[in-house]
Amino acid sequence: MLGPGADADVAIVGGIHGDEPSGVRAVRRVIESNPSFQRPVKLVIANPPAVASHRRYLDVDMNRVFPGDPASPDQERRLAAATLKEINDCSVVLSLHSTHSYDDPIALVSRSNPPVQGLAARLPVSHIVDPTPCFDGAFPACAPVVSVEAGRQLTEEATENATDIVAAFLRLTDALPGEVPTTDSTYYTVTDAVSKQPDTDYELQIENFEVVEPGTTVARSEDREYVADDAFVPILMSETGYDDILGYKGETAGTSLSSARATWGVPPRSSD
Repeated sequence: MLGPGADADVAIVGGIHGDEPSGVRAVRRVIESNPSFQRPVKLVIANPPAVASHRRYLDVDMNRVFPGDPASPDQERRLAAATLKEINDCSVVLSLHSTHSYDDPIALVSRSNPPVQGLAARLPVSHIVDPTPCFDGAFPACAPVVSVEAGRQLTEEATENATDIVAAFLRLTDALPGEVPTTDSTYYTVTDAVSKQPDTDYELQIENFEVVEPGTTVARSEDREYVADDAFVPILMSETGYDDILGYKGETAGTSLSSARATWGVPPRSSD
């Protein structure tokens, strides 16, 4: 923990997936810069063994097993429980990730946490996604977390993006002085996963966040094509990001926070 005081209300978490080093590197850059925090901030590396092994996980995907289980034989279930305990007193948490699917930062928030939605709307991200219908056991569903995919996995650009997101988050939570420029964001809802055959190579034919019309070829493998039956917005789709899916279908929830909340069934708030 860094900053004045003993009771941190703000936290930054990296390393839930051990093969996504941008978040860990961004946290380390914060520590090495020796900033003059105006309030205490917790900095958490959630899955050190996976980070050390450069593997997404060792037993199970940690970001699919929250709230975890401290008595589980699975390392990530134990660490999920430990992470929740560590940030239990925090009102807002930034969780850092990277992806195979997109160059620019993407924020993921739960429709059940309006204050986190309000914070995400002020971060420098163009796409804000509610994955609630499809992401069982994800960190944002269990705590006041805004999760950010900082960019392409294992790239310096993702680390730079993550560092910028951390700086913006710390300013928005009054941990550091300074203003954050306004970004125009579009909001989305994940509606379904797009499955793929195991041990099969696919070539995507579409771009994330660009609407796919019915009849469009989404992906090709050696012996088949996946053709869209209906219109959707591709979200976090890639050839190699997941073992059993290509990514997710989604739909636009709005071009403002208020319109997205109306779609998500969240009452208007005057405090954002």
